[in-house]
Amino acid sequence: MDNIIDQYGLINQQIAELEAIKGRLKAELIARGVGEYKGESFFAEVQEYDRENISAPLVRKLSNEDFVKSVTTIQHITAVVVKPLEA
Repeated sequence: MDNIIDQYGLINQQIAELEAIKGRLKAELIARGVGEYKGESFFAEVQEYDRENISAPLVRKLSNEDFVKSVTTIQHITAVVVKPLEA
């Protein structure tokens, strides 16, 4: 497999599969409830806490354009999107 696109796609697919497994295991741990859990090689802690987020659409709605521009940062993003070819 010399094609970098195919290599990248295969790795991306494997990561997605591992993320799905990780998600199921995480759900099982969360179902056990808040607490500390110890395996043979790793330690896990299930925590609950509040996180504050600011709603960007609401700020835009309630503020003027100059204020929104003054508190907005712009990041240049370069992304790679990979999808399997249809067979």
